[in-house]
Amino acid sequence: MKNLDYNFIKDKDEYYLIGVVSSYKEYKLAWYINKIFNISMIKKKNEIIKLVKDQNIEMSYLIYKNNKKYIRLISNKLKKRQAKSHFIPSLPNFDYLIQFSKSFFDDNPQIILNKLKSNNVIQFANFVNINLIKEKYLLYI
Repeated sequence: MKNLDYNFIKDKDEYYLIGVVSSYKEYKLAWYINKIFNISMIKKKNEIIKLVKDQNIEMSYLIYKNNKKYIRLISNKLKKRQAKSHFIPSLPNFDYLIQFSKSFFDDNPQIILNKLKSNNVIQFANFVNINLIKEKYLLYI
């Protein structure tokens, strides 16, 4: 099994998570996020996560890192041929997850949410309480 890079998350609970509903493709949503926050997320190679009973899931994401600060756009919908239909099954209503370090933005987190909702690219976005997600260990990958 491949060694995964966990180093970009300094303290595993030092991040915010926003659930996003959008009909746009991953690259188009990433372009929109890059534009409004003046960043440049890059597509990383999909991570294959081995589950029990020889089942796998494939995680698709884009990331932007600046020192110890980061922002990731994670696709929550998995391909139909995979072991499950959502990367985080307890959040089935979200198409994407935006994970970012608490120190990434200088603005109030609510301002970040308002910026994301300022266009029709995102139909709905809201903060997710990470303590209520039973599969939150997957977000450390």
